Amino acid sequence: MECREILKELAILYVEDEEAIRELLQEVLEEDFKRFDVAEDGIEGLKKFREQRYDMVITDIEMPRLGGLDLAEEIRESSKEIPIILLTAYSEKERLFRAIDIGITKYLLKPFTPEKLLDVICQIAKERYGGTVQLGEGMTYNFRTKQIKKGEELEQLTKKEALLLELLLKRRGEIVTLDEIERTIWADGGYSENALRALVKRVRKKSAKELIKNFPALGYGLQKM
Repeated sequence: MECREILKELAILYVEDEEAIRELLQEVLEEDFKRFDVAEDGIEGLKKFREQRYDMVITDIEMPRLGGLDLAEEIRESSKEIPIILLTAYSEKERLFRAIDIGITKYLLKPFTPEKLLDVICQIAKERYGGTVQLGEGMTYNFRTKQIKKGEELEQLTKKEALLLELLLKRRGEIVTLDEIERTIWADGGYSENALRALVKRVRKKSAKELIKNFPALGYGLQKM
């Protein structure tokens, strides 16, 4: 599926306190999406997020009343899966570490062009909403249907199984720590080592035993293709 086809199905929330930038991006990008709503700060953005359904949130980091990181933290309380793009003129390690802890999907350094932002949105949209990714050994994973295809066989993943696989795919070739897995999948509690091992076992059974590698006492990772 082409990116523009995917974007036409998506509702975007863009939060930016600088009026000129907000109006420019809305004017340039709104026709690419099913809906492209804007908010002037984190408070308005959070209100809109709670009232309507969105497929992606794009937010500036520095805003009055409620900044982008605090907004993202509020959003993550109710949605662990929605992609969040953070727009920032800063690259301080403390901010970026907090962004990782919150679960920011992507951050984009200012200044940027509308075309660059659209490229980033397309990249995330293809992975999350529009297409399939190769897992290796002839297997593919469909982000929209949450299914693994092995030959002609389809394996449907549960919500937690899909969250685990997508987290590992996002960080393919890296070790995803046990803490990060717990925050992403068991944010509401109920985490235990036994529960994680059982979850990994189910995903391996639906894919391939060698796909997910265990790094004892550290975490898990996907094998590189």
